[in-house]
Amino acid sequence: MIKMKSFSKWVSVLFFLLLALTVTAQDSKKILRVVPSADISELDPTRGANLISRIYSHMVFDTLYALDKNLAPQPMMLDNRTLSKDGLIYTFTLRSGLKFHDGTPVTTKDVIASINRWMKGTSIGGALNQRTASISAVDNLTFKLVLKEKFGLVEFMLAGPGAPIAAIMREEDATRPDNVALTNPIGSGPFRYVAAERRSGSKVVFERNPDYPSRTEPANGLAGARVVKFDRVEWTIMPDATTAANALATGEIDFLDTVGADLIPFLKKRAITVQARALPTTSFVRFNFQLPPFNDVRARQAIALLIDQKDMMPAVAGDDGKWSVCYSYSVCGTVYGTEVGSEPYRKVDVAKAKALLAQAGYKGETIIILGTPQLPPINTMTQILARRLEEAGVKVEIQMTDFPSMLQRINQRNKAIGDGGYHLFAYYAIGASWFHPLTNVSVDLNCEGRSWPGYPCDAAGENLRQKFLAAPNDQSRKVAFDAFQKRLWAFLPYVPAGQFDVSNAYRSNVVGVTDDLFLNYWNMEKR
Repeated sequence: MIKMKSFSKWVSVLFFLLLALTVTAQDSKKILRVVPSADISELDPTRGANLISRIYSHMVFDTLYALDKNLAPQPMMLDNRTLSKDGLIYTFTLRSGLKFHDGTPVTTKDVIASINRWMKGTSIGGALNQRTASISAVDNLTFKLVLKEKFGLVEFMLAGPGAPIAAIMREEDATRPDNVALTNPIGSGPFRYVAAERRSGSKVVFERNPDYPSRTEPANGLAGARVVKFDRVEWTIMPDATTAANALATGEIDFLDTVGADLIPFLKKRAITVQARALPTTSFVRFNFQLPPFNDVRARQAIALLIDQKDMMPAVAGDDGKWSVCYSYSVCGTVYGTEVGSEPYRKVDVAKAKALLAQAGYKGETIIILGTPQLPPINTMTQILARRLEEAGVKVEIQMTDFPSMLQRINQRNKAIGDGGYHLFAYYAIGASWFHPLTNVSVDLNCEGRSWPGYPCDAAGENLRQKFLAAPNDQSRKVAFDAFQKRLWAFLPYVPAGQFDVSNAYRSNVVGVTDDLFLNYWNMEKR
């Protein structure tokens, strides 16, 4: 028989246990547990040049503008902007009360230092830098940007249309030497990066910024209101896609950033929501222009003759995935989606590819292809690329690494084979960046060392890209892009391999997820 005193004791214990479980359940609604597509390898938003860096950068840092659903720039950190009649002088005024995560105010010193860092150290920013005469402060909230010539893409570029972004950092961080890593990033964005909980290759944590002054306009794409409804967003790095899908199905995580096509049927059967991104993703095979044989255009032409998009894309997209053949250096179905110039490469020709490789000096040496199993599309494309090369008599070695290590290797310059060098890699990029020759950094053909990994140099092609950027209106840009596209197929900075849908997946209690240009964690919540 239970004594009354003991009974009361157990009732109290049960009460507090139930209370603890209730609090835990309530708290869990304030934590979004995510498996991202990859780990972060670069914490400097003006240097991170891939999708995961772009997502992270927009969480932790803010930008002067943001793109709406129509890809038009809208003010974010700005209260006002005026433009002189000659179109050369922009006067920007910041919103009052903007603060960094350490409590210090955002001033024009921070803005100018950040823009200068981005302009002078990136391909995208370089297009603005070469047209800039000066950038100077009027006071703590107002600054002027003076151009050498009219340029209609200023606000578009400042909105962060492609990584690296023109994020606003503290002056001390923006002016630090390039060889000093940013390990404790302090921005003014809607989330704070929690450096103390960072575990490389395992965990990244973000906390809600309670001082973030969201704009009052309705959310529109990446512009307008950014209301954070979570106390924390926790990224858990899970390199194995099946493990991540199982974690989502069992409720261990709430959100899977990128789901492989082969796992979509499994997740849908478990009432998991699967949502494709706004624009299709583009895939391609990139060359290392620093090493033979692919520093010779004939070897690049050979690869173009071996890539069969109708073979590659179904394997990448899976039975339930959407894909399409696309021979554009933009995104098919968008304003610049022309395929002109690709006509010689729309049919596989193994015999001609072999002949071109021989003419380019290939003599049977091993061709190194970099890949990663962490991103299923890259893994699949890498395997198919290797098979196609072997069918053409090429000796191939696939070198698989984790994704951060792959990025590190492709970013290295002038590395010999055996010392980290490579010949080829397959890759994919969101259409929201690759549709435009400003943000599609892989078609930057400058010969000054600012181009994307692989580091092509083609003065004629870069001249055509600059003509596009200088075009005064949409119609003239379209004409200019057609000319640029023809040159790209003649030079071949990479071989387009088709386009496919990439999807996010999340549990049914996660609401407010949008199909914006890339994944963001504001304006969504758990119920």
